[in-house]
Amino acid sequence: MRRLIKKYVPTVFCVAISIFLFSAMLYLVAICYTPFADFLNGTLGTAIRFLLARLTGWLPFSLFELLLICILPLAVLFVIYLIRVKRDNRDMVRSIFSLLSVILLILSSYVFTLGVGYRTSPLSEKNGIEDVGNIEKEELFYVTEILISETNALAEGLTLQNGETVMPYKLSELCELLSDAFAELNGEYGVCDGFGGGVKPVLFSTVMSDAGITGIYSFFTGEANVNVEYPHYTLPFTAAHEMAHQRGVARENEANFVAFLVCIGSSDEYIRYSGYLGMLEYFLSAAYATDREEYAELYSKISEVAISDMRAAAAVSRAHADSLIGKINDRLNDGYLKFNGTDGVVSYGYAVRLTVGYYRKNA
Repeated sequence: MRRLIKKYVPTVFCVAISIFLFSAMLYLVAICYTPFADFLNGTLGTAIRFLLARLTGWLPFSLFELLLICILPLAVLFVIYLIRVKRDNRDMVRSIFSLLSVILLILSSYVFTLGVGYRTSPLSEKNGIEDVGNIEKEELFYVTEILISETNALAEGLTLQNGETVMPYKLSELCELLSDAFAELNGEYGVCDGFGGGVKPVLFSTVMSDAGITGIYSFFTGEANVNVEYPHYTLPFTAAHEMAHQRGVARENEANFVAFLVCIGSSDEYIRYSGYLGMLEYFLSAAYATDREEYAELYSKISEVAISDMRAAAAVSRAHADSLIGKINDRLNDGYLKFNGTDGVVSYGYAVRLTVGYYRKNA
């Protein structure tokens, strides 16, 4: 039996299955015991995310995007190879086991880079940020007015092109500014500082727009990717969101809140503008659902510059609204979030509650 296994099962599969079983065991413990999830996410998880980001960070393109593009032709080539070696059962079986090894290693990396992060203690329990639960209407509109005021003040001095704001530097410079802003958090809110990982533009951003995605963190390559088809003002907030994932903040709602804190804490005006306007959009949605008349009154106070930016982003979304890819992605994303212990896509609204808690604490 041992000789038969040695003949058909490559050593790499034995290593991969061992790593997978080990990671699965740790994941189950993390699900059952939150302090262990916090420990694992902040130690081994951080080390793996850091290593992956360093290994792929020097590439001028997104390895994640390249792999997605190549996956179909590679699958075809693999099938052709299996057909050619079908007379040699040993090579065919070993090839299949080798492919399974890659899949198992990818799944194992997910446990440490993202999976465990979903099982950590809530951000509301870190550094005294209160989860306010059901927000009173007055407080919702009060914070919305603060966000409008900050957005308007910053919008006055920004560079415009065709009525929209323009980011006054390259994406690489944005990454450096955001890394500095992350360092200013000084490790608070469960965010790893001194990480140094940046973001990469996606070449086929139109496909991301079809899927309704403005950014994505690739857990197995360690890359934070951003959709560059949307207006410039979305880039800092989206980049900070994906960089938060890269630094161990797994939950979408919490990554939104951390992105907000990072952006408004930046020394750069455009990044602060992106942070305030990015969060304002969430508050406007909540305000619209709460009281449409008061929402209309608040909306009338927003700077024309900010309104132009939001309309430009809405135009991109509308252009891709009927995409089949988007409908499929919504279902998959909702299922993925629920699998990881959140409330699905509606959990994004949790960022509003955290922001209200933030302003309540700092009032």
